[in-house]
Amino acid sequence: MNENVVFMETNIESENWEIKTDGYFKKSVTKQLITDDISSENAEKIFQNGVEILSECPNPQNSTPEKKTGIVIGKVQSGKTSNFISTIALAFDNGYQISVVLGGNKNILLGQNAERIKQSFNVETEKLAVLTTKDNKSLLDPNTIKDFLNNGRRIVIVALKHVTHIDKISEIFDGSALGNIPTIIVDDEGDQATLNTQAYKKRISTTYSSVLKLKQSIQKHCFISVTATPQANILIQTFDSLSPDFGVLVYPGEQYCGLNDFHSEDNQDVYVKEIPVKESNVIDGIGIPESVKKALATFFMGGAIRRFRGDNRNHSMLIHPSEKKYDHKIVVDKLENLLSNWKSISNLKVNGQSDISYMVLEKNLKEAYDQFYSDGVNLPGFKNLEPFVLDIICKCSPIHICNSDEDASENAKLYLTNIFVGGNMVERGITIKGLAVTYITRRAKGISNVDNTEQRARWFGYKRDFLDVCRVFTSKDIKADFLKILEHDEDLWATIERAQMKGIRFKEIPRLFVLSSKKLRLTRSNVAKTNRFSFSEWSRQNKFLFDEQKGRENINILEVLKNDFSSEIEDFDFIGVNKHKKLSNISFPQVNSQYLQRLSFPNSSNIDTDFLKNIEELIFKYHLDPSIDIVWMRYESRQTRKISQNGAIEQLFTGNTPNLASNSFYCGDRKIVNNNVDRMQLQIHYVRPSNMEHVNYYSPILALYLPPHFLEEISKTVGVKKE
Repeated sequence: MNENVVFMETNIESENWEIKTDGYFKKSVTKQLITDDISSENAEKIFQNGVEILSECPNPQNSTPEKKTGIVIGKVQSGKTSNFISTIALAFDNGYQISVVLGGNKNILLGQNAERIKQSFNVETEKLAVLTTKDNKSLLDPNTIKDFLNNGRRIVIVALKHVTHIDKISEIFDGSALGNIPTIIVDDEGDQATLNTQAYKKRISTTYSSVLKLKQSIQKHCFISVTATPQANILIQTFDSLSPDFGVLVYPGEQYCGLNDFHSEDNQDVYVKEIPVKESNVIDGIGIPESVKKALATFFMGGAIRRFRGDNRNHSMLIHPSEKKYDHKIVVDKLENLLSNWKSISNLKVNGQSDISYMVLEKNLKEAYDQFYSDGVNLPGFKNLEPFVLDIICKCSPIHICNSDEDASENAKLYLTNIFVGGNMVERGITIKGLAVTYITRRAKGISNVDNTEQRARWFGYKRDFLDVCRVFTSKDIKADFLKILEHDEDLWATIERAQMKGIRFKEIPRLFVLSSKKLRLTRSNVAKTNRFSFSEWSRQNKFLFDEQKGRENINILEVLKNDFSSEIEDFDFIGVNKHKKLSNISFPQVNSQYLQRLSFPNSSNIDTDFLKNIEELIFKYHLDPSIDIVWMRYESRQTRKISQNGAIEQLFTGNTPNLASNSFYCGDRKIVNNNVDRMQLQIHYVRPSNMEHVNYYSPILALYLPPHFLEEISKTVGVKKE
């Protein structure tokens, strides 16, 4: 393939279609959800999400080829897998016959995804075939798949996000009758691996190339990215084949605990405990930092509190020190020695043989108890909890390594109390049952990515019942990161919600997001480049429109604006002959939507329709005053300016000028705002070139003033960087 080629798709606008919700696969998955301790009410909510997602997909009953790309946005650890499985079940009940699931880039995750899908459907063998690109290679050919379909089976093909695996699936569809079979493609953790990591080198990365081939080979499909961190998917260029045509927000259930519960200003000091800045890292030196011992004691004491309350479910701790496997081994060796010592001491105490060594362990446990009490946790006396905490320590698992070399999930099933040490593998896709205490020190030395950082928050999840004993031990910088990520996350969801309420297409949502920390960027720069928005007080349209018809149309639009508000227009005499017309205190969103968005602008102009949309978005985002003054500058006399061949206007504003006729001094166009510096102002200058005899028409040139408090607020905004 030519590495410089970018596939473009023509996506057909499809209307929502009626979804059948009482089919065989929906009933089977619902039954399994309830078996897995999900209430029937919550199971129905999951399928309501599925209906919303599927209704955006092409109608499989239509014979016309159609391809759409969507994104399903949930929260970290909120049950996104259940949602996409439910969507697949509904798809199978409504005419889709094949689903392809791209899940992770490690064999461990491939097996876990396939097993999870089989368990979730829990149907007769001859109703559904779940195949993987690793274990079922001999069955992955068009004839076998066609045979399955002819015999009434639905097909789920689970693949790694790897060129070999994805290309194998493309071969099945390419050039065969299967290419016309309605197919749902689910890209689990869709912000990872499948996007083009070579976009800004004008090349195509290998996995992305394979995904494009897969999409090309299936004539009727919906490609659905599923993620809790959609920054990269939203920020890629909207002409990219993986840029979403639609987006669905999936709201978590009431038991979910996420960013706001752990990291809001009101809660963070309770649930997040700072590791002292001067303390050595757990991977450094030969000793164990005091904060690690404190976290372990908190973990065991929290488990005892849960047992005392009758909660005998899994209780887990995660230590995330680094992405390096060598570091994991260092931490495991250190902690195994400490845990072994604590187990021995606890066993002696349980058997009535404790000695002075128990005093040290008891001190750690009592400090954890006192901290819980100080945090407002409802507690029995320490002596009531002591038998429970000793029992938990004795029965705790060994320290599990959770990385690409070792899968701890099977070993962890043998224990109710587990401690894990891991890196990249625990960032995505891995759910640790009953995770109560997290010790995390991993952070990039410079600027961190919001999406990667948020994915490390394995402490989120459905844990309202034991939230009061959940704790995160981390550095001051990581704690600060998550407070800023909370602000960003709330803004991102609100931006999408607001666009949906207004009926704005997903591709047209303003790519502007709050991110006040300069130590964070939204996503990795090899996928999507962003910049921090910076505005001066005055933004001026810097190009003249060399199109007479459009220029005259622009004047007509602005004349309609003036006439529509004629009763509110006043003559504005600002020093002598400089007579203007002014419309005061009007709604900018109203003016923008009804008039300004209809204007034509030159290419690469500082002010254009996107710029004006962004201003409107920022007004809503930061709850700013939306009123604006509009001034038609020198309305009767108009003005000429020297303009270069490429349309650049050398000087739009009239500056400080003496007026000899009136024996006065004009202080300049910029100073008109001095009458109300706290309100936006739009100046409309009717201009024609003074140095081009062949251009004898006027065209409106806009200049927008933003008050100082606007500038202060919107300086926190990050958006797509224009190339």
